[in-house]
Amino acid sequence: MTASFRFATLVLLVTACRPDTPATEQATSPTVPTPAPSTPPPSAKAGPTDTLHLPGGQLVQLHPVSTATFAQLPTSKLPEMLNDSTAEHLETTQGQVRRQGLDLLLQPAQGKVVKLSSTPEAEFTLQNGEAVRYQYWGSLPAAHQWVVRAWYWEASGTVLVDQRTGRSVELIGDPVASPDGKLVLLTSPGLSGGDQANALGLVQIGADGPHQLWQREPTTWEPAEARWSSSNQVVLQLRHPDAEGIIAEDAPVTYAELTLPVAH
Repeated sequence: MTASFRFATLVLLVTACRPDTPATEQATSPTVPTPAPSTPPPSAKAGPTDTLHLPGGQLVQLHPVSTATFAQLPTSKLPEMLNDSTAEHLETTQGQVRRQGLDLLLQPAQGKVVKLSSTPEAEFTLQNGEAVRYQYWGSLPAAHQWVVRAWYWEASGTVLVDQRTGRSVELIGDPVASPDGKLVLLTSPGLSGGDQANALGLVQIGADGPHQLWQREPTTWEPAEARWSSSNQVVLQLRHPDAEGIIAEDAPVTYAELTLPVAH
């Protein structure tokens, strides 16, 4: 099994982090009403629209907005994370997250310690499809989540671990929490080449922890960044490939507003 195969499997199924972690689950498919999308401001630049097909037959449209609309929204993404053990800042967790060699230990308020075990260096090879390194990245306070970066051979993922219950899910993309902490959107730009999946995913934060609602893999744009404008509206920065399907450094960039179904 290759590392590329392992990562492709993660795209299709949200897997458990390790056997000794609290229960994890696959994406659910709630059927909830879709509110009417807001009308973009008159100053919005013309741009392509797209439709996301969500579980339960829901259709959600992306509506073009202006660069100014995106720029005026606050950014809440985590700082860039390097694949380097010295990048962890465990001192900010007041001892709730600690490292024991290859194991990253996270102690929730309730429940057992969550243990994420990295692959030994000698076994972290292209031929080992299960190879992974876990590295503490930071937290999403509004959503009560610790964020752990999962490094694969030529791609990366994210583990959300609930600070209250220890419930965890392993996902694709960089997480950004909604202002009320009830949703986490993950963006993974991956049309530039390599093994990184090009994906946009949504996680609902319940009383027991994170539950993935859906993940979609667009083919005509990559989600470069997301900024929340309200508890269920987010503006995406989209990068577009050229006629040959290549995304260059100066690739065209547009912005689109996504109104998410209200989850209950």
